[in-house]
Amino acid sequence: MGKMRRGASPWRPTQHSSWVLFSPFTFILAGMNLSGSTPASAPDPAPSTTVPSPTVSNPQARTHDLISRYYAAFNASDPAGMLEVLSDDVQHDINQGGSELGRDAFRAFLAHMDVHYREEARNLTVMASADGLRAAAEFVIHGEYLKTDEGLPPAKGQEYALPVGAFFEVHGGLITRVTNYYNLQDWTRQVGG
Repeated sequence: MGKMRRGASPWRPTQHSSWVLFSPFTFILAGMNLSGSTPASAPDPAPSTTVPSPTVSNPQARTHDLISRYYAAFNASDPAGMLEVLSDDVQHDINQGGSELGRDAFRAFLAHMDVHYREEARNLTVMASADGLRAAAEFVIHGEYLKTDEGLPPAKGQEYALPVGAFFEVHGGLITRVTNYYNLQDWTRQVGG
């Protein structure tokens, strides 16, 4: 490893940094200037759930922003904010289940989930294709099993942490497909089933 000059500090991501994929092999950390630090005068950005961000001109960055807003709304328990970034005919591929079509079906899914689970996506990494038409997210879902869900083990307030992969299609500035993958057997083991 090369020597660092006196006064230089190693690069460290900030709490509000996020990765943007600009090619299959190059990642850029959004929110960083060329010196590797965030501007001192920049306030912490508040999560936005409006569609789409007119100040972002790059399709890849717009999609990254869109998916980030989807998860900001998820973590804020804001179903309206999540629905706002979905197309009317969104396709929702449910882990080890079927596909549901439409924003109304997604709304019903969210209402069902809110009754049975309290969840937060942590360690979120969002990646988007250069054309902005596809995206992926990797995160760990931290949750609490609140009420027994049909066909699953009894709920007793068990906590769990589960790696999740999610895949998206985006058209016209809205999410048109959401596909989630996680290990249901691992979740069942964690809740004592």
